[in-house]
Order: sequence, then C-alpha cells, then structure tokens
Amino acid sequence: MPLSCGIEFSTQSCKIVILDLSSNNICFMDSFNYDQSFPSYKTEGGVLPSSSGDIRHTSPFMLIEAIDLAFKRIKESGIDVSAIKAIKTDGMQHCTVYVSASFDHTISNLAPDKTLIAQLMPSISRPSSPIWEDRSTQKQAEYINDALKNDGGIISLTGNRAELRFPASQILKWAKENPEEYNNTSNIFVLSAFITSILTGKISPVDTGDGWGTNLNSLDIDNPCWNERVISVMDKYLFDSGIRSPLLSKLGAIDHYDSGAGKISPYFSIKFGLSPDTQILTGTGDNPATLMGCGGNIVISLGSSYTVNGVMAKITPSKDGEFNIFGYTKGKAMALSVITNGAKVHDHFIKRYLLKSEDKTPVDSDWKEYVNIAAPALLSADEKLLLPYLFDESVPLRKKGIIRDNFSQEMPEENIRALILSQVLSLKLHSGHLGEVRELCVVGGGAKNGLMMQWIADAFNAETCTMENPPVAAPLGCAISAAVKSLNISYEEAAGRYVRKDGSSIKRPIPENVKTMKELIKRYLELEKTSKPQ
Repeated sequence: MPLSCGIEFSTQSCKIVILDLSSNNICFMDSFNYDQSFPSYKTEGGVLPSSSGDIRHTSPFMLIEAIDLAFKRIKESGIDVSAIKAIKTDGMQHCTVYVSASFDHTISNLAPDKTLIAQLMPSISRPSSPIWEDRSTQKQAEYINDALKNDGGIISLTGNRAELRFPASQILKWAKENPEEYNNTSNIFVLSAFITSILTGKISPVDTGDGWGTNLNSLDIDNPCWNERVISVMDKYLFDSGIRSPLLSKLGAIDHYDSGAGKISPYFSIKFGLSPDTQILTGTGDNPATLMGCGGNIVISLGSSYTVNGVMAKITPSKDGEFNIFGYTKGKAMALSVITNGAKVHDHFIKRYLLKSEDKTPVDSDWKEYVNIAAPALLSADEKLLLPYLFDESVPLRKKGIIRDNFSQEMPEENIRALILSQVLSLKLHSGHLGEVRELCVVGGGAKNGLMMQWIADAFNAETCTMENPPVAAPLGCAISAAVKSLNISYEEAAGRYVRKDGSSIKRPIPENVKTMKELIKRYLELEKTSKPQ
C-alpha cells in the first residue's frame, strides 16, 4: 500500500501524520514534546530561557535531534516505511537557522551509523534560532520601514509590514551584534528549508509559503525571487555596521509551493528503511500547511491568539499591514490575520466572573457553565459590545484597554456574552480581504465553544465546523501535499479524500442572526474607531 508522510516541527513539539493512499485513511499519527524529549536544552514550551521577555529563541541543535527522533518513531511504528512515496515537512513560520560553509558538504555525506547532531553540530554558526514570538527587533523594523518609504513602502514591496518576528529585522539585529557569526555564516535558512536540505542532502530552496514571511521577497507569485530593493537596503545597514559580506548569497533560492526538492538522502533510507526513491517536497510554514490540512478554503484558529487564514481572491497587500500575505499553491497566495486578544481574554473573564479568583484553573465543567451564561444564540440589534483589548492588539493596532459600549463591567452575563460576540465581529470585520467564503473550518481550543461556533457561522453566513484530529492539521496538510505529488491528483480531490469534517460540530447560519450580524458589525466598527491606535 502506498503511503505519504507529513511532519511538523512546531514551537513546542513535533507531529507526524502518515496517510494510506489506498484506503484514504490516516494509518499512523504521533507526536512528541521537545521539553520532555530533550530536557538537556532546558526549554520551556520549546523556548530557550532568556533574561529578556522580548527575546524568544529555540535551539537549532534540539531541532536537529528532533529530526532523528521523528524518523526513529516512524521506523518503530510497525508500518512499512519503504512504502512511503513522498514526504513534506513544515516548520514554525519565521524561525531561522544559520550554518557555516561546511554544512553543504556535511549533509551530502551524512554517515548512517552516526547521529545527525554529532555530524551537524560543527556546521551551526549561530547557537540559537529566533522564533515567531521574538519582539526584540523594533529598531531594525523601523529602519526597514524608513529606508523604503520612497520606494512605495515595505508593504507594497513584499506584501507585509516590517514585522519584528520576520527574518529581515532579525538578521539585521543579529549581524550588528554578532558580526563574526554573520561573517562565518554561509547560509541563512528558514526552518522548513533547513529541514528539507537535511532530508535531501543538498541545499534546498524555501517555498513561497515560508519565503514570503521574511520581508525579503518579491510579490511575483509566478516567478518567486527575492526583492532586490529590499536586499539593497539590508546590505546598506550591514555595510554601515562594518560588515562587507552581502546578504543575497546567504539566502539561497525561492521556489513554488510543493515543488520537488529531490530524493531522500541515503542517510535516511539506510538508517530508517525508507525507499531511496522517496520524493521530498520543498518544506513550508505551519500556516500554509494548516490551510491545506483543513481543505484549503478558510480556516479560523481559536487559540491563545486568533487567526483567520485563507486563499486570497487577488494578491492585494493591506494598506496598514493588518494581514500577512504568504505564498500558497502555484499561482495563489493566502492571507493571515492575527488577532492578539483571543483565548487569553476568556481565561481572564472566567477567572473574574465565574471562578472569582485569578489563582484557580478552570476545568471542563467551568467552561461549559461559562458558555451557558452567555446563551441564548439568537441575537438582537441592541447586544452589548466591547473591545476586548486585554493586551496591545495587532489587528487593528490598538493600545491595551477593554472598552465597553455603555454597560457595566460588573455583570457576568453581559460581559461574557459581549466578549464572545465582539470577538466574532472582529474576526468577520478583519477578514474582508479573503476570497468567497463557502464554508469555514474552525480549529483550536475555542472550537469547543458551540455558541462562538454558531455566531461565526452567522457572521460569515457559511456552514462552520471543525475537523477530525484538528491538532494535526498542519502535518496532515503536508501529507496531503505528498499525496498529491505521489498520485498526481488535484488539491481539490485530495481534500475530498483526506480532510474529514467532524459531523457533530457542524453549525449552519441562523437566518435571523445573519441579518442582525450586519447591523452589529457596523456598530462594532464605530466602537473600534473610538480606541487609541498604537
């Protein structure tokens, strides 16, 4: 039976999904936590300790060990690993790994009787890797913004505002602080391309899904490449910092999403029993992979922060940078809005209004009561609304501070209902850049909130559901891409075969609510205008 494999290297853990391409079912699913599997690195949630809350790095050495462990667990699963026809991986978006000139020779000559870490450790030129949570690059992001003002601005050039977490500002900060490390670096990879290079035994390109999350890309989806004007601004900053080594040669190439990267390295076929003909696809970021794993239309993730992730009808950057643009399947791009104030606000509200204590931890029964307090589902035009900015908000850019629309903060029922409804209105209001909404897939812990699911269906006027096994949406997306490669089928056909709705979660729009939602969105927009921009 032919198989396809998807592996995700996320912030905290590695997840594996293997599809049986004959039965169209998942035949193997596994995960392991970095903190528990590699305690010597002393990470917390996959992040290295730091004296600064703004600095958020992981260990590239730990990630290398995770590659070996992932394939060891696949081999020990009992499945026929030689039947795996294609593999694709995804990594946490924006994470970068830095290597010396010896890396290229080393990965092309890996010895199966030794570990990856023993062979690759000497080639790592920077001992830590900044991740998507890092916020230490404010000065560098401001430089990029200012330097490109006369060129139309960074958003028009790359599709994204100068983000603190993106590799462009991260590279500048690191190079200025550690010029010797920069000069000793031959290649700067996003994590997905680093892993693909190891799997193939040669330097591999980054795809548009991850490469467009760098602030270094052009917006030509048909001819992926780096942005020459941005690169020149980067080089000027490096030159002014006393560095004479230009950036472009360290970046490698950009290729299309799901392009072929080559056959698997002998290291993996000999050591773990995979076929030497196993095809490796170019890796991608976790956001495009999640979209693929949920069917490729629109995904709302209700986690600590909320995201709206979907295919764009037309590649048009946000004027104010409210959403990020990443490449997707060939000729297409996807947009991602990240709303900071997500589940963390509910944690605050349940402790304040229900548990009456910041020290108590809510259990499932508490959350059920919390949602029941906010019922019923039927809406009225005079619903209480609030701006749920417990923390500084990213979409839109607003200072922290919860603002209520003329009602008291004392009443639990009013506040909990207003929070759930207002978050739904924000999701809808800030997703107008996406294409036609036919149906919505909702993932994350918030998908258990049936009232919120219903109101999302009403606000978007679309059937809404979650999927089976939502925590593995990203590696499933990778396995689907590998299946498309192996079977030569369309993405639409693959989604029909491998993406399974959770039938018990389906919510359909309530006609009366659909009409009311339109009025509530207008009210919410007016309330939003009263808040103070960052």
